[in-house]
Amino acid sequence: MSDGEIIARVRAGETGAFADLVRRHQDRVYGMALRATGKPEDAEDLAQEVFLSVFRGLEGFKGDAQFTTWLYRIAWNRCADWLRRNRKPGRRTAQLEEADDLADGRADPAAEVLGEDDRLRMRRALDSLDDRYRSVVELSCIQGLSYAEVGTALGLPVKTVETRLYRARKLLRERLSSG
Repeated sequence: MSDGEIIARVRAGETGAFADLVRRHQDRVYGMALRATGKPEDAEDLAQEVFLSVFRGLEGFKGDAQFTTWLYRIAWNRCADWLRRNRKPGRRTAQLEEADDLADGRADPAAEVLGEDDRLRMRRALDSLDDRYRSVVELSCIQGLSYAEVGTALGLPVKTVETRLYRARKLLRERLSSG
């Protein structure tokens, strides 16, 4: 059953069908929340907030974009809100190191190729990026969204996504090559 069919069931009053959407997308939303918070408990709370927002806003979902794009935009906004409220300098990298193996069950592409030291350097370099660059890397390279989906999720034109991703990769290369 497609996301659209499940949404139609929920809109028709079958609210229990929403659990199907949650089950289908909870790992990726939780993974995004865990990368933002670094703590499994906070990530669970944040993921619940995301799905509560989705449930409350489902009537307003027009279907212009894919459901997953809309969902990830809500998730990204909630994560950004959480980071603004809770972020302390240097905290994110340490939390990501502790939570490295607890992510959403999907293998981290970098982890498959890089050793522990290289992966740690990559995480620190990624963490050092400005939010506007880190967000496109997170959604495109880690979550696997297309440029168009990233643009929709962040409210940006595709060309801006491409430019930010290019600049983010360039910054990452510079930071990783400098030691």
